Amino acid sequence: MQSLSPTYLKIRRRVDALLSDPTPRIAIGPLSVRRNRTLAAIPFAAFAPLIILHLVVGHLPAPAWLLGLAWTAISATFMGWRAWRLIRANSIKSARDYDRCAKFDLPPEYAASESLLAHQQRERRTQQ
Repeated sequence: MQSLSPTYLKIRRRVDALLSDPTPRIAIGPLSVRRNRTLAAIPFAAFAPLIILHLVVGHLPAPAWLLGLAWTAISATFMGWRAWRLIRANSIKSARDYDRCAKFDLPPEYAASESLLAHQQRERRTQQ
């Protein structure tokens, strides 16, 4: 049996690439779609085939709708978790950049300041 880890890593890389892409629009053929709307549609993509089947076949059983709802909840939770991780990583990078370089480009009274991250780390060290 093959491990799920390569599949998970591919999905994680794809979601991270979609979330961290700075371009505001994605070209899909001749159309230009706003990227944030595309990302919001990914968790709800499970309902598209269900709606089409419902229109073609007729009434679908409740387990099909529950499966679509479960997929939506799982994918939305995963994408939210990855977005939170990326935001946290970017905030740590920007705080370190501020402490190393950026505060010295500001007026002299700010040179003695520190980022919130550095302040929190210093507070943790003094409490121990």
